Amino acid sequence: MQDKKVLQSAAESLVRVAETKSDVAGKTETSALARHVEGLTKPKSPSSTMKKAGVALIAAPDPVTGVAGVALLASSFALKNKEPAKIADIAAETRKILREIQSFRI
Repeated sequence: MQDKKVLQSAAESLVRVAETKSDVAGKTETSALARHVEGLTKPKSPSSTMKKAGVALIAAPDPVTGVAGVALLASSFALKNKEPAKIADIAAETRKILREIQSFRI
């Protein structure tokens, strides 16, 4: 009899938790969170922005802007090596470091 009450209480608790999670999920605004998660998983590259601006300046009919466009385009290729780290890159590097640490024999 006692086991039946414990099981019934646990089941009621799980139902309340599920209802509460459902209520919270329904009332949570996720657009701002999605934008921040997107920024973490796929950070914007300053070199691609510079490349787009450089091409736009080169395409302009004014010859003076072509010089600035070429400078932006060249600097975008120089900055390509300094891309922001993605979460996947950090996870891969962490796994690599942990494998190296585990390979040490003390």
